[in-house]
Amino acid sequence: MRIRTFEFKISVLYAAVLGTGLSIYIGILFILPPDVLQRYALAFVLFPIPLTLVFGSFVGRMVTAGIMRPVKEMTDIANSITHEDLSLRVKIDKADAELRSLIEAFNDMVSRLEEAFAYITDSSSYIAHELKTPIAIIRGESEFALKKERGPDEYRRVISVSLDETKRMLKIIEDLLLLTKMNYQPDVLTFERIDLTAFVTILFEQAKILAAKKNITVAMDIPDRTAIVNGDELHLRRLLLNLIDNAVKFTPEAGSIRIGLAYDGDRADISISDSGIGISKENLPKLFDKFFRIDGQAKDTSPSSGLGLSIAQSIAELHQGRISVASEPGKGSVFTVSLPIL
Repeated sequence: MRIRTFEFKISVLYAAVLGTGLSIYIGILFILPPDVLQRYALAFVLFPIPLTLVFGSFVGRMVTAGIMRPVKEMTDIANSITHEDLSLRVKIDKADAELRSLIEAFNDMVSRLEEAFAYITDSSSYIAHELKTPIAIIRGESEFALKKERGPDEYRRVISVSLDETKRMLKIIEDLLLLTKMNYQPDVLTFERIDLTAFVTILFEQAKILAAKKNITVAMDIPDRTAIVNGDELHLRRLLLNLIDNAVKFTPEAGSIRIGLAYDGDRADISISDSGIGISKENLPKLFDKFFRIDGQAKDTSPSSGLGLSIAQSIAELHQGRISVASEPGKGSVFTVSLPIL
């Protein structure tokens, strides 16, 4: 290590210079007359002490300066960091083993702060963009209603539009709060043993209810054996119901949805496939981005925050799982949630 080598060199130099000086001093004492030695014995004994202390202090300062150089660099970087630039890091190659852990912890802390600030900045931008439209609609409808006297039906329409947009804003806020909790407070989940056969069967029954409004057929494929996962049942159900809801939303009338369960080694794959409109290749990489929506043929008008798939991905990651998607325009989509089994 660089600093350790520096300390060693300084220590050797200090020992060499001090040893040489003492040797010369002792040599001088041997050539002095005995009567002089006797007369000034105390002075000759005490004389090397202050010189040794002064020289040792000088060497100690050099060693301390070498050791504290990375600490000073950390201090300078900490003073230079602002919310506008969190890219600065302390170079680890300048530190020895004793300081490496401190520098690594400091750099990790700055990285976490950088991620948090980026998340806050992105979220603020997203919130401003997403809330601007419903607020503008509410304002426009209100101004339209107040320009002149309107009939009861027209006022009812304005109130209905405003209510729908208010619900949409509340949905955005609620989903953002949930997403933030899962990203920064993963302990909000309560893990327990979940029987996958029973779990998927319940999802199947709920999916039939969601699909009934569009006369969509729901089928289920599950193996004879079951398996156990360690998970938060409430949030896993939210994840999969979100995928099922999207399948219903983007599947035309009288289409079909299939819920599958399969095992691959130490993992369970729960798939949601549909005969819907599909997803284009250019949209696939953006699916899990916050507030991303597909402009397509879906006629569903229920409030949507554009955060459903982001929340689903966060839930999967908190369960050491992953979500994959395969789709082709006009031929439907297949979302697969892979979870580790016990």
